[in-house]
Amino acid sequence: MNITDRLVEIVGQNNVLNKEDYAHDATFMDAAPIAAVLPANTEEVARIVKACAESGTTITARGAGTSLVGGPVSLSKGIVLSLERLKHLEIDRANVVATAGAGVITLDVQNAAAEVGLFYPPDPASHAMSTIGGNVACNSGGMSCLKYGVTADYVLGGTVVLADGRVLKLGGKTRKRASGYRLMSLFVGSEGTLGIVTEVILKLIPLPRFRSTAMVGYTTMDDAAQAVSRLLGAGHFPSALELMDRAALDLLAHLLPKGFNPDLGAVIIVEQDGNEEQRVQLDLEKMVDLLDGVDNRLAQSGPERDGLWIARRSFGKVLMEIRKNFFAEDISVPIAAVPEMVKRFGKLSQATGVTIATVGHAGDGNLHPTIVFTDEQRHHVGPMAAQIFKDAVELGGSISAEHGLGALKRDYAELEHGPDAIGLMRALKNLYDPKGILNPHKVLPEGPADDNFLERLPGWGTKLASGRDRAELGS
Repeated sequence: MNITDRLVEIVGQNNVLNKEDYAHDATFMDAAPIAAVLPANTEEVARIVKACAESGTTITARGAGTSLVGGPVSLSKGIVLSLERLKHLEIDRANVVATAGAGVITLDVQNAAAEVGLFYPPDPASHAMSTIGGNVACNSGGMSCLKYGVTADYVLGGTVVLADGRVLKLGGKTRKRASGYRLMSLFVGSEGTLGIVTEVILKLIPLPRFRSTAMVGYTTMDDAAQAVSRLLGAGHFPSALELMDRAALDLLAHLLPKGFNPDLGAVIIVEQDGNEEQRVQLDLEKMVDLLDGVDNRLAQSGPERDGLWIARRSFGKVLMEIRKNFFAEDISVPIAAVPEMVKRFGKLSQATGVTIATVGHAGDGNLHPTIVFTDEQRHHVGPMAAQIFKDAVELGGSISAEHGLGALKRDYAELEHGPDAIGLMRALKNLYDPKGILNPHKVLPEGPADDNFLERLPGWGTKLASGRDRAELGS
């Protein structure tokens, strides 16, 4: 019996698919798998993995396909194991936790928690589409990270299928545990290369009752970046602190509040939350004073608050609608290095003549420089991205803050971590996945860290040539 027949036997004919939807993620990468398999529960996942291990078939686990590094693209011509049917969600108010299947949408967890006065803070920009399993795989962050932390800070336990089909039940609903190695932590951020997470237990916290938001404008991007360091250095920790530069504002101009100065060099959105309305408002006013912008807007109502956020939250959508190519990046640097990093973006853009539109979670040093280019400028993109990676590491940062490494950044991992650490990572991979069937060609370097890294990936220069194409594919 071949592997496809075995898969049909496990999940049924209707759940073994050959669809283009499972060949790509939100990048240019495109590689058709043997089949896409949609199990209904952990037991079926385990049986699929065991069958693949016995036949030597590789497995690429997939959530919603919103990855920006090629994580769920099957580069080994194996199967794509989509976890989209694992939708179980339970809010345990007494223990202040949520139990969620890997296929549960992030926003659904947040909404279900909010209904009982609880809060799940990690909120990647794709939270209305991305899944909890994908968030765990990449250790996703979002706008609330500054005050509340990333996905790893909320994973108390979970269920993991190992590369031979064994099932591990790790952690639980208790918040403190000091009885051995924290094995669950190894799977958070491992991008499906060590095991397949099918369910997680997530810590929740009380939902803040009040929020207050302001938009602060600056003449230059450097002024905005310096303001971020000044605010945090003064001891203020807002619940969100977001940054948009001139190029990003040009793309988002139609979504900015009415009357907002269109000639600004940069904008910061700052938000504070808490349970005492007056104190939240006073904290925000103090922060706006410290930020010292040239055009300040404090939201006076819920709708006004939503209006201030709409431009920042729509950045990805606007990119997908433009008739140009774009290459979205994700790096982090120490907070004090944010001004220097944004200066380097500017110098790189000026040197190449290629636009870099930057937004970011400036409060925790996580910046998203997006290279917006024409077909004639495509040859600049690889060298520009490589320089951004090098600059981030030189300034003490990371080549990936929340997107993961996938295939896109794997060859630069050693630049950040060094050969000894990469050697230990390879040893862990060999221990957990000795046959190398789990998401191969991801995370660990396979080639030189050079300017040609994009050309080694399937689809570069031929697939998804424009943002319009991406939007039509539903990435």
